[in-house]
Amino acid sequence: MHYTVQEISSSIPPEKKQQDGIWTRFVLRPLSIPVTWVALRLRLSANAVSYISVIFSIGGGILFSMQGFWLPLWGAILLQVFSIFDCVDGNIARVTNTASPWGGWADAVMGFIAYTMVFLSTGMYVYHRTGWWPVLVITALTSSANLLTRVAYQIYKNIEGEHAHGSVSFERKLAENVGVTGFMMPALILCHYIGGMSLIIAFNVLFYLGGCTVTIIKLAKKAAAGA
Repeated sequence: MHYTVQEISSSIPPEKKQQDGIWTRFVLRPLSIPVTWVALRLRLSANAVSYISVIFSIGGGILFSMQGFWLPLWGAILLQVFSIFDCVDGNIARVTNTASPWGGWADAVMGFIAYTMVFLSTGMYVYHRTGWWPVLVITALTSSANLLTRVAYQIYKNIEGEHAHGSVSFERKLAENVGVTGFMMPALILCHYIGGMSLIIAFNVLFYLGGCTVTIIKLAKKAAAGA
């Protein structure tokens, strides 16, 4: 069955659009619709697109961590392509009505890999240009904090069910706007051109280490109150 661009666009529910960050809503989501159309014409499933997306995130992270100008630039572009594909798999699942627990799990794991690659590659990027090895430890801690936050939330969600969404709604919305499907990706390209990658690392440290602490304390209090 062939799906039109309009059918793909109409399959995205209003609540999904409201959950999207600004970059996703106005850039990634519109770009993902024609890419979804092409993927459907190629008979790619949502899961297949998820598997393809991890190639872009890993490849982009490796290239971005290298020395020079052009390889990191292509790495940043590939990471941005991942962000588009991260929307495409969901588009396919909705318009073809093929969403599944496995698909949701695979999509989440691919996102975790992308975050890890971004954090570690920015550390390597700065290390190659400054020789300051502590930046590798800092970005590793940032990556760990991001994963720990997500694991803590997922465990709480498993206990509370859908009611858990409101517990960290502000934090989730903020993360949508500054994460791998938010302004972080265009910021990588911009900072590669004009400098300032250290500022991205500093921001990530404050946001993700601080966010991890705040989120876990917040969830712990809610879990204790419901005990």
